[in-house]
Amino acid sequence: MPLPKRLPPIARPMIRTERELVAYVVRVVVLCAVLAVALDVLNQLTFFIDWQTSFRSWIISALVASVIAAPVALAIARTHLELYEAKLVVEELSRTDPLTGLLNRRALLGFTDGGMPEVMALVIADIDRFKAVNDSHGHLAGDEVIKMIGHAMQAELGTFGQVGRIGGEEFALVSSAGATEILIAALWDFRDRIAATPIVVGSASIRVTISIGVASRRPDQSFAELFAEADRALYLAKASGRNRVVSSDELHEPDITTPREPAAEASSERKYRSMG
Repeated sequence: MPLPKRLPPIARPMIRTERELVAYVVRVVVLCAVLAVALDVLNQLTFFIDWQTSFRSWIISALVASVIAAPVALAIARTHLELYEAKLVVEELSRTDPLTGLLNRRALLGFTDGGMPEVMALVIADIDRFKAVNDSHGHLAGDEVIKMIGHAMQAELGTFGQVGRIGGEEFALVSSAGATEILIAALWDFRDRIAATPIVVGSASIRVTISIGVASRRPDQSFAELFAEADRALYLAKASGRNRVVSSDELHEPDITTPREPAAEASSERKYRSMG
């Protein structure tokens, strides 16, 4: 049966740190000592002998109550602290992809629950022909490829926002930092490095490429609509040859077969900022 919500804090402790644990133990010990002395005072009012005897009795009562209360309060406080820490671990596990250590789909998309920022871009990246990696090198090697791509994406693009794995060989970045042009230039650089850098797993040297779709949020656009645009941009990147970055702006251009690369000045600006 749950405790009534109106019980005092000492009966419903919220202990989240060692400092709060010590404070709780001190409060319990002081309270028990005071109650023990109060009961002894009532007893002395009935069976009073002299003041010396009364003071000695009160001191003994306070000491006995403190000695009994301290280990009990410590055990209770330690249990509550461990429960709180276990809760934090469970919450962290529920938000984390176990393979890469990145945010999972639930946590990544949860950043929009409290309302989306004014400036926002959504990036969806997918490893090209990933089934061939599993078929040629095995699923354990495939897992290593996913981990390496995820870690590289976090290292190179994490400054733009929150990076996560949203399923299989698919990753996402929710960005609210900087101009979209700078982000797209960084995405092309990231694509180039993935394509140029083999992933070594055991004795195998595995080369993969990635396709990326990116969408910038328009005013009053919902996150579901933004996600759909980024997903369509990713589909266009796949359909037009893979190993490229496609912006949702290109979805509205007629006869787009080859997505355009970023302007040289945008790429230069991004590199200049990274050097600074």
